[in-house]
Formats: sequence, structure tokens, C-alpha cells
Amino acid sequence: MRRKRYSTVFHQLALFFILAGILPIAVLGLYMYNRVNELAGQELTHSYEILASQYLGGIQEKLARYETSLKFITQNTVIVEQLGSTALNSYTRGGMISEEVSKSLILDEQSTIRNCMIYSELKNAPVYGRRVTMKDTAVREKWYPVWQGKMGEWFFYENSAGTGNNLGVLVYPIYRMDLVSLKQEQIGFAKLEIYMERLFAPATEDGSSFRTAVFDEELQCRYRTEGVEEAEALACLEEIEKNGRDEEAVRIINGQMVCVRKLETCGLKFLLFFGADGMEQKHREVNSTIIPLILLVMGIDSIGCYLFAGMFSKRVTILVNKFKRVETGDFSATEPISGNDELKVLDDQFTHMLETINALIRENYVQELEKKETELQNLQLQINPHFLYNTLETISSIAAVRQAFTVCDLCGRLGEIFRYSLGKDYGEFVTVEQELHHVENYVFIQKVRYGDKFEVFYHIEPEVRQCMILRFILQPVVENAILHGIAPMTGNGTLKINVGRQGEILYVKVEDDGIGMDSTRKSELEEYISRPENSREEKGSIGVRNVHRRVRLACGDRYGVSIESRPYRGSGFLITFPLRRKGDEECTD
Repeated sequence: MRRKRYSTVFHQLALFFILAGILPIAVLGLYMYNRVNELAGQELTHSYEILASQYLGGIQEKLARYETSLKFITQNTVIVEQLGSTALNSYTRGGMISEEVSKSLILDEQSTIRNCMIYSELKNAPVYGRRVTMKDTAVREKWYPVWQGKMGEWFFYENSAGTGNNLGVLVYPIYRMDLVSLKQEQIGFAKLEIYMERLFAPATEDGSSFRTAVFDEELQCRYRTEGVEEAEALACLEEIEKNGRDEEAVRIINGQMVCVRKLETCGLKFLLFFGADGMEQKHREVNSTIIPLILLVMGIDSIGCYLFAGMFSKRVTILVNKFKRVETGDFSATEPISGNDELKVLDDQFTHMLETINALIRENYVQELEKKETELQNLQLQINPHFLYNTLETISSIAAVRQAFTVCDLCGRLGEIFRYSLGKDYGEFVTVEQELHHVENYVFIQKVRYGDKFEVFYHIEPEVRQCMILRFILQPVVENAILHGIAPMTGNGTLKINVGRQGEILYVKVEDDGIGMDSTRKSELEEYISRPENSREEKGSIGVRNVHRRVRLACGDRYGVSIESRPYRGSGFLITFPLRRKGDEECTD
């Protein structure tokens, strides 16, 4: 019968784990497959976007360098002076200007620069040279009609009609200062021409290649690499501008990955075409890696689930049998279950639960005994109080008749102490004022006994006089200070009693300037008052230990007695309580 139940659990677990394992793996594998393909496409797209940005950044940097170089030429003092000078002949000055222009050109970009010319507008100072001539010459050149007088702006024109040989041109004015009117006057302009096919030719570093087509603001094609049809490129550009907000994003159009970049410096639009081979290669790499991995994981999962179901069902059977033995009352069934999983934790917790139940029973029993012991110890001070109180009344009457007034005072004070210890008009908690009155009665009796051996000083904060503390809690500490601190001294001593509050804590500090204790004796006393009352070796003790235990039992372990002491420098006992005002129901905070 047991074998049949075990087989059923085993097969159910095996089927459940296989289904629960394979189905999520299949779904996760499909998601991972699609996600990896997507990430691969994003990675490739991102690399294309970086390549496009680098390509446009290089062109932008070159154009900025050309512009800076041309500005430098227009501000060259030698060129400005020679344009307006008549001291030398036209060709000598032209040679000097040409030399300055050549020196100012960017040396590493000579292959891209077609020419750089200076055109003078000063008819009274004609100048001619390899890189300088008069404005009349510029008017007859092909670029001049296209220019339209736009200074500092790039423009483009076709050098030979129908050849596709496009040139980029930048023109900047040349000024000189008129010393008479203190105004600038334009004396000429500088022109820089570059080959667009050399400037825009894409690099093929790191094995990356792309094709490009460049259009101006009128959608006239100014440059295109080999293999790019102008009509096809123009159609792609129009579709991107029509349908896509993010024109710079790489997208697939007609099986090609395409993106658009704008060059604001010269108003050109660059259409970049990337081959689709890279995307297909990424998909092949994903297929050859992810699909075998998914199949392998599914196979391992099936085998692992089958083996785990067998081991799990055996351990479950052991645990069930253990529960049944405990149910019969056999608490000795504590043999552990092997493993390091939830079943092991369940077994450990079950054993721990039994131990905890036994410990709680013992702890509650011992705590109740301790509380009863403390109550009994306090009651030892109240042995037959009615008889003693009536006897004191008789002694006081006889002393009054015989005029022994000191005896009368002693009997009166002692009677109040007995009445306070009887507790008929008090509860477990009394006000600070009531407890201090009891201490004052006790101190009066001790001063009669010791004479001028000590003085007592009280410092009580007014706001705490009506706060509640345990009854009969201060007198044992004061008694300890007098008997063990001040009495053994050869001279006189003082006792200070301070009562106040710090936040929500009520504190009472009893300090003496007696013989004190060394660190060893202090440690022994602290260990003694904190020791649990699991034995009867300290019967009848109502001293500092009793005070500490009573405070902790009534108010919690946060409160109690702490000790400070130094040899021949006195001792201090600090008692802390939760701040409880008159009328509060509980002591613990």
C-alpha cells in the first residue's frame, strides 16, 4: 500500500515539474530569441548611427577648418596692405599676396581644395598673381552668378554641365580701416573652392561601408556614390521626411537600412545607405546560438525534474511518518531530514517549535516564581504590622507623659513607616512625593541613631512630584548608601537625593561621598543584582538587588538600577522608570 502511494506522488511530481519547467522555458526561450534578435538589430542600428555621426562630424570639422582658414586669410595684414598699396607694381604685389594665401591654406587638405583666390575691388590699385586678381575676372567665372553676393555662406554649383562635377564655394569679404573716416571699407573678397566628391567620399575603416547621396535645399543631388540611383535616393528621402519624425533614425526601406543626416552649416541633406548583410548575419548568429541552447536547457530540465521528484517524494514520506509519531505523543522523534531546502527548514522548525514550547512553559513558570518571591520578600517588612503599630502608640504615650519627646518623634516616624509598609491606603505605585516622605521618616530615624554622622540634601524637580513610582523602592537604596558607604567612614558624610526627568524617563539618583568601591567589587555587585533568581541562595534580600528586580518586572528590561563608584570617592545609584503621571494605568512604555 505504501509503495502504491509513493509511486502516485512520484509520477504526479514528475509530470508537474516537467510541465512547469518546460512550458516556462519554451515561452522564455521564445521571448529571449525575439529579444536577442531585437537587441542585435538595435546594436547594429546603433553602430550605423555612430558611423553616420562620425561621417557627418568629419565633414563638419573639415568645413569649419576651411572657414577658419579663409577668415584668417581675409584678416592677414600683409594681404590687406598689399591690396591697397601702389608702391610696387601689380605683379610684385600679386606674388606677395599669393605667397601669403598659400601659407595660410590647410596643408593636409590640399587634395580637397580646388583653389583659393583673392579678388580686389580697388580699380586704382590693380593687382595680379597666381592667387589674386581683380573683381572683373570673378564676374566672368561660373560661380559668380550662383553666388548672389552671400558672404560667409556655403553654396554649390556644377563646374561642367551634366558631368556631376560639383564644387562647394565659400566667400568672405576683405576690409581695411579708413584712417580718415575711421570706418571699414570693403576692398575685396576671398573665395575658397573645394571638390565635393573628395570631401563627401565615405571611408571604409573597420570593414564598415555605406553609400551616400547628398541633396541641397532644392533637393538637387550634389553628390552620390557609385551604385546609388538619384531617383531612388530622392524617393527614400521624400518618404522619410513624410512619414518619420525622427529623421536621423536608421530604418529599413525597400530592404535597405537608410538614415538621413542634415548638415546645417551648408544646408545639405545626407542620405546614407547601409547594406542589409549585417542584419542577416546577426540573425544567423542568434539562430545558431539561442535555439540549441533552448533545446539543451529543456532536456536538462526534464531529466533534473524527474530525478528531483524521486528524491523529494522519499523525503516527504519520511517527514509525514515523523509527524504521525509526534501525534501519538512520541516527542523523541527528532531524527533530522537531509538536504538544504524548504523541507529541511520545515523539519528544523518543527523540532525548534517543540523546544520553544517547552522553553516557554519553563520561562513562564520561573518568571511567575520570581515575581512571587519578590512579593514575599517585600512582605517580610510587614510582619504583624498591626501589633507593632499599636505597640508604638503605647510607647509614644508613655514617653509623652515622661517628656521624652525624642522618643515620641521616633515612635511617630516609625509608625508612619509601618503604616506605609502596610499599604492600606496605597497601591503598588505611589507618587514621588509620598515615597520621599517615607524616605525622610527613615532618614530621621537613622540620624537619631548616627547623630551628626551625615547630612542629606534633596533636589526634586517640581514637575515630577506627582509622577508615579513603585512603593517602597527608594528606602533600600538609601539604607545601602548609609550602611555601606557613609557608616564605615571615620569622618562625616553627605547624601544627595536627586529626582528629575529626561524626556519620557523618570530618574532617581542617590549619591554618597562614602568609601566607594573598586572596579572589581562594582562588577561583582552589578553581576549580582542582574542575576536571574533561579535559586534560593539569596533568601530575604530586600536591598539593591530587590529594587533592580522589582523595577524590571514591573516596567521592563530597559529600566532598573545602574551603579557608579570609585574608591574613597563615593558611590551613585541611578534608578530609572518610564515617566508615568498620576492616573496612568500602566508602567511599561
